[in-house]
Amino acid sequence: MKGFYSLWTAPYQAKGGSGFHLEDYEIATLILSVAAYQAYNGETCMYADDTAFAYLHEEGIADIFERGVIRMKVPEDIDPLTYWAAGKMVALRMEDAPVVMIDTDLIIWKNIEKELKDAYVKVIHREELNPEIYPDPGSFEMKEGYEFPKSWDFNVLPANTALLYIADQDLKDRYTEESLKFMRMSKKTSDNLCHMVFAEQRILPMCAAAKGYGVDAFCSDLMKLREQSLFTHIWGHKSVFKFNMDERRAYCRRCMKRLATEFPLMYVKAREIKELEDCLNA
Repeated sequence: MKGFYSLWTAPYQAKGGSGFHLEDYEIATLILSVAAYQAYNGETCMYADDTAFAYLHEEGIADIFERGVIRMKVPEDIDPLTYWAAGKMVALRMEDAPVVMIDTDLIIWKNIEKELKDAYVKVIHREELNPEIYPDPGSFEMKEGYEFPKSWDFNVLPANTALLYIADQDLKDRYTEESLKFMRMSKKTSDNLCHMVFAEQRILPMCAAAKGYGVDAFCSDLMKLREQSLFTHIWGHKSVFKFNMDERRAYCRRCMKRLATEFPLMYVKAREIKELEDCLNA
């Protein structure tokens, strides 16, 4: 089953960042993720805007993707501070279903063919309708002319798409169309959470329900995420890596050792990346 990743640098630049780069732990995670997926599941590619495209090639990271690096362009009228994950939707729009969408901070350790059997949509996990994160849709200020589709059921539980499998082309097209439309039609706002997760995590299951599809989850109980062995998601630990250099170096070295042991061909590519030089030291 083919998979893909995406990198959109506009949110980084909008926050005042100069240039663009990935931290060593981000590169190590991405390379290990790609190595494991391509070994156990299928070919991958990376969708990247112009800045990320140039960076991946300059650093030698582009060579790890069997389907290569593909340029993408996110519409300029989408606010990168509010919709920091809009690149995922643009990338998904460019892919043909069935396909697996993987966040760059997630590693899938096993073959997932059995997990995908008979599924139309499968996500990493479902979420509760916490009003602080998922407020009433009527609270969003939208531009004139926008209306929520009448087929949407706002009681459907959100779906976390750090890992997403989608099998139906029409559903994929509808989801990405409605998500990007919501981003473009919302008024300027300082909120960069509730709007983003609505566009990414609520619209998908509502579009699926409108077509009569359920949304399955790789992990049915959010509290058991740490107990499962199918995938590793470092999202909640990245803040630790930013400030704890000892733990950060130890993690990167573990990633490199696992590459050397389990994915030696990818390890050869990884050891040529300058940002990872320190990770080679025992």
